[in-house]
Amino acid sequence: MLDFDMTDEEFEPHLKKAAEISQFFREIGPKYDVEDTFAYPSIEVFKESGLGALPVPKEFGGHGGGLIHASKVITELSRGDSAITLAYNMHYIMVGIAGSLMSDEQNKYWLGRVARGELIFGPFSEQRAGFSGLADMKAVPQPEGGWRLYGKKVWGTLCEAADIITTNATITDADGNLPEDFESRVSAESLFIGDFDVDENGQGDGIRIEKTWNALGMHATGTQTIHFEGYYVPEDGFIGEWRSGAFGVLEWASLMFASIYLGMQQRVLEESRAVLSKKTLGATFGAIAAAETKVSTVGHIIDGIGDMASRFELSRRVLYQTCQEVMDGSDDAWPIELRFPYIGLAKTFIADNVLHMTRHAMSLVGGSSFRKGTIFERLYRDSAASMFQPLNADQSRTYIGEFLLQPEELAD
Repeated sequence: MLDFDMTDEEFEPHLKKAAEISQFFREIGPKYDVEDTFAYPSIEVFKESGLGALPVPKEFGGHGGGLIHASKVITELSRGDSAITLAYNMHYIMVGIAGSLMSDEQNKYWLGRVARGELIFGPFSEQRAGFSGLADMKAVPQPEGGWRLYGKKVWGTLCEAADIITTNATITDADGNLPEDFESRVSAESLFIGDFDVDENGQGDGIRIEKTWNALGMHATGTQTIHFEGYYVPEDGFIGEWRSGAFGVLEWASLMFASIYLGMQQRVLEESRAVLSKKTLGATFGAIAAAETKVSTVGHIIDGIGDMASRFELSRRVLYQTCQEVMDGSDDAWPIELRFPYIGLAKTFIADNVLHMTRHAMSLVGGSSFRKGTIFERLYRDSAASMFQPLNADQSRTYIGEFLLQPEELAD
C-alpha cells in the first residue's frame, strides 16, 4: 500500500491553492456547461497548481497526501464547479487505485510522471453492465510478449486531458477467445497501464476517443467513449488481477465521488443563502399577509436553510470521519465482504442529501430557478450524476443484504 504521511501544516498551502483553482473553475464553468464540452483552459491551470501530485507518496516525488487530504481538495474544487472537478476527480481515483496495486518499480515510473505534472485516467465501464459486469474487452497475448487490447469503454472521464491510461480487460488465449469457465474468467480480468498519446482529433496508435458525451448534466467533464483497436501494452504495463485487487482499494473511488457532492452541497447552501437573504415579495396576501414580505422571515424558508445547513454538516462529518477511519485501519474490523459497501455508505448518504438539497433549493427560490442557465438549474442537473457512480444506493443495499442473509452469517 502507498505511504501517506502529509502533515496538517504541509497540507495547508495545498488547500489554499485549491481555493484559488476553485474560483477559476467557478468563473469558466458556465461557458463549458452551455457549450457541453470539456473545460480545456482548466488543464494548464490544474497542472501548474501541483495539486495532481497531492496523493503521490513523497518517495515517488509527490506530496504524500492521503484520502482525507484528497477529499478536502476535491470538496473545495467542487464548490467552484462540480462538473470540471469531476473530471480531475478521476485522476485522484486512479492515483489511489493504481498506485496501491502497482509494484514499487511501476510506481517509481508512473507515479513519478504524475508527480511531474502528468494526468492519469481510467475507463472501466462497458455498455452492457457498467461497473459490476466482467470485462468483455479482450487482452490478446502477443508472440513478442505483452498484449493488444480490443473493445471499448463508455465512461472515459478526463480522456481529453490525460497522459496515462489505466483500464481493465480479460486476458484471452492466443486466438482471442475469452475463458469459458467462470472462475477462470474472473481471474483473467486484469488491470493494465500505459501511455495515452492521441492527436487533436483523438486518434492514437490502436486507441481513439469517440466524442459521445451528451448527458443531462456534468457537461464539462468531457466523458467520452474510448475505443481500443489493438492498443499495445507491454509486459511491464500489467498491474495485476482486477477484481481481487481493485475491491481492496475502491475507497479511492467512492470517497472521492462523495467529495464531489459534498462540495456541491456547500455550493447549494451558499447560493440559496445569497438569494433568500435578500429576496422580497413586496405586499402579499394569502398564507402570508403583509405590506412587505422578506422571504428570510418566512418560516418554511428559515427551516429550509436550516435543513440544508444540517445536511451539509452531517455529510461533512460522515465523509471525513470515514476517510479517517480508513486511514487509521478501523475498517479491518468489518467483514471483508462488507468493506466496500460500508465505506461507500458515505457516498450514498451524501448523494441522497445533494439530490434533496438541489430540489429543495429550487422550491425555496421559486420559478426563476427553473430558467436555463441559472446556477440552481445547473446544480439540479449536475446532482443527478450522484445516482450512478458505484456503488449507488441500490447496489449497496443489495451487497449488504445478501451478505447478512447468508445462513452462516445468521448462525454467527
